[in-house]
Amino acid sequence: MTKKSYLEKLIDIGGVATLNNFYSPNATSYAGSLLQARKLFHFFEAKELIKKLDPITKPRNPSQEVFYAITKRGANYIGRDDYKYKGYPKSPYNIMHESMKFDFALAWLNFYGSRNTEIRYNQKFSSLMPDITITVHGNETHKFLIEIERKKTIDRTERAKFKIYNDMFYNMRTKKFDNPKNFTVLFVYTNTWYNVFARPQQYELLTNEIVTLHEKTRELAKLAKNLPDKYLFMPFPDFYRLNEKVWYTPDGNKISLVL
Repeated sequence: MTKKSYLEKLIDIGGVATLNNFYSPNATSYAGSLLQARKLFHFFEAKELIKKLDPITKPRNPSQEVFYAITKRGANYIGRDDYKYKGYPKSPYNIMHESMKFDFALAWLNFYGSRNTEIRYNQKFSSLMPDITITVHGNETHKFLIEIERKKTIDRTERAKFKIYNDMFYNMRTKKFDNPKNFTVLFVYTNTWYNVFARPQQYELLTNEIVTLHEKTRELAKLAKNLPDKYLFMPFPDFYRLNEKVWYTPDGNKISLVL
């Protein structure tokens, strides 16, 4: 990526990210995957195009846990007058969850960036606010509601989220303020002991953990088999290939997303 494309993607995912989020997929080692991002982030910070956010606690690994925010100068540098600059945000408290969000958002842009896409983190649907709302504009507008689920067990996701989404879609159908067919809910699951900062270059060391996550994600998907609306489920380690057949359906099959 060019310098400007880095900043473009940083804005498009909300203006905040870590070095780890901008890893290079084609590198052969984890250290190598961060070389370009480390070099460019240093350049951006020196030019005051981005600003390091002071961490809440002392980071164990700054490349994974220290977030940077684009500055007003950075937005102006690439001519993004559409970016609504709101000053410097605070450092995220739940760094694992936030890092997962930005991994997913960047992967979406890498695979579907040519489409007319809008990424938001604060869009409400009645009392529901998904972790990420991705709106794809076309002949028909479609919304993907993404839930980043880092839970100890899958039943916690079932209890916390399924009923809320069922109620939302029921209200859409009965009150007719929107069409459930224009929505797909994407659950991205990991348990609490998987290292969400790991990059694909490190996956050979995590084979057993990843196999377990696939099994649990498939079980989670099956819990939705009697739900009337569209739900898909992906284990988080597959974020770097989310355009492939990595999405479990409630009947246990794996499919790719259709946009």
